[in-house]
Amino acid sequence: MKAYVSLWSADLLDVGRAIDLVSDAADGFHIDVFDGHNVEELLFGPDFVAAVRARTELVLDVHLNVTDPDYWAQRFIDVGADMITVQSGACPDVSHTLGSIREAGLQASLGIETHESVADSVALAAEVDRFLLMGTAIGVKGVSQDPATPQRVLELRSHTTAKQQDRPIFVDGGIRAETIERLAAAGADGVIPGSLVYGAPDPVAAIHHLHSLR
Repeated sequence: MKAYVSLWSADLLDVGRAIDLVSDAADGFHIDVFDGHNVEELLFGPDFVAAVRARTELVLDVHLNVTDPDYWAQRFIDVGADMITVQSGACPDVSHTLGSIREAGLQASLGIETHESVADSVALAAEVDRFLLMGTAIGVKGVSQDPATPQRVLELRSHTTAKQQDRPIFVDGGIRAETIERLAAAGADGVIPGSLVYGAPDPVAAIHHLHSLR
């Protein structure tokens, strides 16, 4: 599986070093954006992403959890994001938002929250470059993954394959040593590891282990 490492779990007083530490192994970096409205937390803005962009050439996967995704998507496009994830619930017209991201030359990713039907999300497969299936509620850390997540990966894969619209499926939330093998067996193409990498004695070895799964 691929690993887009979450910078939310990095040492926020030494992010540059955290990036450099895993850059030779990671497939990309995942950057959550919280506006205090769509979720209760405040986290990361365009200036932060611009600084990360200057530090690495790896894929920058920006996950928008904001009340105005269309406005904020453009802000992060301008500072060098490679992929932007949005959720249907926050977008007045999710098809328009996804289309605008792709028209700007970026990859568009659709986040699927734990309460949302994966079958309904498949209707947007032609408009996305990746699905980001949430294993926990957005905006929280350190909680257990919804035990239905591997089955939801299987269901999503089954629906997209049946429609001949396979897209990469990544899982975000609850990425732990005890969940990654089940996700890989279910067909996940990648995960968003945070503490699994940055809390490991050897973060690079932790990424290599993820790469070995499938």
